[in-house]
Amino acid sequence: MNLQRIAVFIDNSNVFRNIQRIKKIDYKWISFYNPLKLAQKLSGNRKLVSVKFYCVHPPVYLLEEDEEHKEKYNITNKYYSAIEKLPLVEVKYGDLKGIRGALREKNIDTQIATNMVTEAALNKYDTAILISNDGDFISAIESIKVFNKKIETVFFRGSISENLKKLSDITRRARRSYFQPLDLRKRNL
Repeated sequence: MNLQRIAVFIDNSNVFRNIQRIKKIDYKWISFYNPLKLAQKLSGNRKLVSVKFYCVHPPVYLLEEDEEHKEKYNITNKYYSAIEKLPLVEVKYGDLKGIRGALREKNIDTQIATNMVTEAALNKYDTAILISNDGDFISAIESIKVFNKKIETVFFRGSISENLKKLSDITRRARRSYFQPLDLRKRNL
């Protein structure tokens, strides 16, 4: 039996913002989640072939702030470092541009869209699972469908782009049970 190949694309900045918003109501959501376990949960009994985790390094100026900000900087970098050690997971970094207090993430959505389309064209997956609410991926989804690929979108309640929802073959609302903690204390994952 030929298993359907699944590639998962995680827009972590989008995920993190949504989890922080939800945590104001339900504190049990996990911010530092395990992206491999998330991808495995979403793939089910299908064959998981890759997980791409898109993020940005925290701004260095946090190291000039108080202890709380220094700790956030260190924990975030430790988290990304732990993810880099997970099998099948590739961490892709974007850039922060702008001035303190007005930073903007750059080259995250572009990387996700490019990777989704390129890997579809190279026949590296049968179904892409996109974890994001962002409507910026409409053109990428239209392009991967040209290659007869399926798209599943995992979104957070109340903020999915309607066009993204319409173009997706399957949409699933993110559930707290999808997000398992990544143990940052382990040295060798």
